[in-house]
Amino acid sequence: MISFYIFLLLFLLSWAISFLPQIRVYLPEGKFHSFKILYTAGASFLCFCFLQCSQEEGESSMVWKGVAVHEFVHQKQQRWLSPLLFGLFYFGEWLFRKCILRQGWMTAYENLIWEKQAERARFAYLQSGKNRFI
Repeated sequence: MISFYIFLLLFLLSWAISFLPQIRVYLPEGKFHSFKILYTAGASFLCFCFLQCSQEEGESSMVWKGVAVHEFVHQKQQRWLSPLLFGLFYFGEWLFRKCILRQGWMTAYENLIWEKQAERARFAYLQSGKNRFI
């Protein structure tokens, strides 16, 4: 019974953290010191947005700001569902597309409803040329 309460506490704590303002973590070349930890342009978890660029690039480039908008949409998705449920639905849909629909790794990723929603926001930001999303 105590493990249920620990799980519930961690679940609620992670959900609460996802409501904090976005904290950007800049990882030039996706590396933390000498360890390669980021293999995509960006990633998000809870309130953290990890970007594969320097801080100067991230603050001045529209492209990197667009990636941050994309990751902020994922943060909002985590707020709606909780990080745990979002992760389960995200990974579950990817597995379905990969294993059942036999899509390739990248095709399955690009067709996720979560990614399509984030990409729409990124493209809208890039087309507007304004900082209204971030």
